[in-house]
Amino acid sequence: MFDVKLKGVVNLINGDSKGVMTTQIAVRDLLEVYTIDNDVNRDINYARLKHISRYVDSYDSPIGVFLPSLVFSFKDDVANYYDVSKKELRIPAGVKMKVIDGQHRIKGLEYFLNVNTDLDKREEVLNSTLTAQIYFGLNEKNQKDVFVDINSNSKRVSMSLVTKYDTRDIMRILVRDLYDSSYALQNAGVEFSKSRIVRPTNELFFTSAHLKNFIALLLFGTINISRKNEKLTKDKYDDILMFLDKFFTLLFDVLPPVPGDVRKYALGHEALQNAIALFLHKAIILEVDPDLNWISDWESEVEKLKHFDWSVRNPLFQRHMILSRANTNYEFKAFIDSKHDKLSKILENELL
Repeated sequence: MFDVKLKGVVNLINGDSKGVMTTQIAVRDLLEVYTIDNDVNRDINYARLKHISRYVDSYDSPIGVFLPSLVFSFKDDVANYYDVSKKELRIPAGVKMKVIDGQHRIKGLEYFLNVNTDLDKREEVLNSTLTAQIYFGLNEKNQKDVFVDINSNSKRVSMSLVTKYDTRDIMRILVRDLYDSSYALQNAGVEFSKSRIVRPTNELFFTSAHLKNFIALLLFGTINISRKNEKLTKDKYDDILMFLDKFFTLLFDVLPPVPGDVRKYALGHEALQNAIALFLHKAIILEVDPDLNWISDWESEVEKLKHFDWSVRNPLFQRHMILSRANTNYEFKAFIDSKHDKLSKILENELL
């Protein structure tokens, strides 16, 4: 335990009874001096912490990370801790500041530090600084009022605007945002850690790379999208994200349960997944140039998939399949290659 010293000027509010100070605080100091009051804050949503941790872990990417200001209430008399000549607030060991806004960011940082094994990264994060606003002289009602003001009046920035200024691969961002919002995709399963899924024991439906290719084929009819279509994705990001969320909800509703079980179904293979995406691109997407639009009743096209035989026994698939891991306990049928053109033709002939 140690004293934490923060530089800044205390500006008075409403005469001399209340004040606020804006400062920079190192993460290692922050973790020593914060406390959470459940009477002021909402309950912690622990599902969010992993996503915040993953975002923090990208701090060394070219674009870096940005965490909004944290807001605290300092309950003790500031006169006992603030040095006017040095413009410095000293927080002795054991004295805490109550979090008004930012509890998930703080807990996300703690989560990152608990799970990350890279000591150099941990030290860099601990030594990094965040902006903090510290209020003095607030009673409990004042604290709740500030919390309500921040969380009621703030407006989420449109993802279209966010992605417009994000220089990273837009399709990778789309895959991550879609997975975070889509219960259907989460239930079907997406492998983000590895480049391939080991069949038949792993029944996850996509790898993240395969999901990215599926979306590109569905929207644009090609895996390798152009710069023009990348820009189109950024400009229509919110609309595309909502469309895809609804699309995958319906898709996995009409497909068999556990579609990644390759001992029963042919759906777990990239070739057939891409064939489905290309088939639905032709059936659903109205135009790509100059703008991306889909037909108004696209749901009926997806529902047609419900009546197709996706089993590995389907005779239409047999000449395109081989026996993988033959004569072992892990034997299953797989497609000869990852090409999807011939399989897409089968779907068109049967479903159009």
